[in-house]
Amino acid sequence: MKKVIGVTGGIASGKSNVLSVIKNLGYKVIDTDIIAHELQQKNMPIYNAIKETFGSEYFTLDGELDRKKLGSLIFHNEEAKNKLNSISHPLIHEVVLDEIGKSNGIIFIDVPLLYESGFDSLCDKVICVYLNRETQIKRLMERDNIDLEYAKSKINSQMDLNKKKEMADYVIDSKGSFGETRCQVLKILEEIKGV
Repeated sequence: MKKVIGVTGGIASGKSNVLSVIKNLGYKVIDTDIIAHELQQKNMPIYNAIKETFGSEYFTLDGELDRKKLGSLIFHNEEAKNKLNSISHPLIHEVVLDEIGKSNGIIFIDVPLLYESGFDSLCDKVICVYLNRETQIKRLMERDNIDLEYAKSKINSQMDLNKKKEMADYVIDSKGSFGETRCQVLKILEEIKGV
């Protein structure tokens, strides 16, 4: 029987650790960031739509998408973020649906903006990887080598993690060690398999 499990969280909340455990156990993981990246390659659908909508200043001299520059725009401009999402989400959604159709058993979808983009409608259950805000800011500043204000604006550009936590079926608190996170993942997998 096919089951689709969404995995979401906030930026720098520890989602990658959770997904590495899931992948190492042999489960299929559909990564929407990888799909988005592929669709942003030269002359692919998202690439073309971004060029049309935002202009050539968001591309390097050799024609590649300047993700850093575009990222800086969307983290500080709500309207630009919404425009980018309205371009990207339907195209990514199409690819995810196709991948789900070709898969069996328990399938995981890695979607940072799961609720914001409506991907929860594809899921039987949702796991939220949670981290308290203070630790999340600290980890993001260290990971991306950015200042406090930029870290806060990146976090604020996503749905509040406490709200995601309330909406999810399962919550993994990633403030502890990798081993502690792994134990929580295994426990949830047992529950999912048993349902």
